[in-house]
Amino acid sequence: MRVVLTIDIGNTNITAGIFRNGHIAGKIKLPTADRLNYAGGIGRLIKRAGLDMEDVGEIVISSVVPSALSLVLGRLRRVARCRISVTGKDVTVPVKNLYRNRGEVGQDRLVNAYAAGELYGAPAVVIDFGTAITFDIVSRSGAYLGGLILPGIDMGLSSLYERTALLPRVELKRAVSIVGKDTKSSMRGGILFGYGAMCDGLVSSYRRKLGRDTKVIATGGNAKLIRRYTKSIRVVDDDLTLKGLYLIATRHP
Repeated sequence: MRVVLTIDIGNTNITAGIFRNGHIAGKIKLPTADRLNYAGGIGRLIKRAGLDMEDVGEIVISSVVPSALSLVLGRLRRVARCRISVTGKDVTVPVKNLYRNRGEVGQDRLVNAYAAGELYGAPAVVIDFGTAITFDIVSRSGAYLGGLILPGIDMGLSSLYERTALLPRVELKRAVSIVGKDTKSSMRGGILFGYGAMCDGLVSSYRRKLGRDTKVIATGGNAKLIRRYTKSIRVVDDDLTLKGLYLIATRHP
């Protein structure tokens, strides 16, 4: 039995997944800001999968939050007896990186690009709807070309309230019409229909550049919600980053 613990440390959440014999046996999402619960959350994940920490044969981590990474590593090193690898430090994501300054691109973006190419084929566009929205582009040969970074959906909606005098705070939920009939529905519709149209427009441009067979894979916390408002997103893979980390651990030791 091969057990791999994968951890993706993001700006808003830490997502951890436990893989057993190639299949994800469980996952957990922890607020990155809730630093006292890192160890407890990962421990619960392992226990729910019917495993002990001694069963874990390898741990692989990607992170865009250095301070959180340091805390997670400190806690894991106290209890784990297996190899712990951090992408970009201990292991290189096996994708050709064509970013002008290779060190600037987030490790999660490289992991997503690698996973998309391996699991869905290239060329591909990966759209990650997280704290920020990132578009990551994989060439036909599997190289990482770069992409775009935009304000996330929650960020865009909250900024309307925070930076105006009269607009209210609005909960993010489904918008039913492209014609809003009150302020709140206008704000929700503006965000969701607007971001959906943006996605379709950008994907159309990428397909003209890369080819009509370009795959589009969405991931991140708001991917399932925004999918309703686009025509270009056909695949939503909530576990894309975790799967990429697992592939790195098992195919590129």
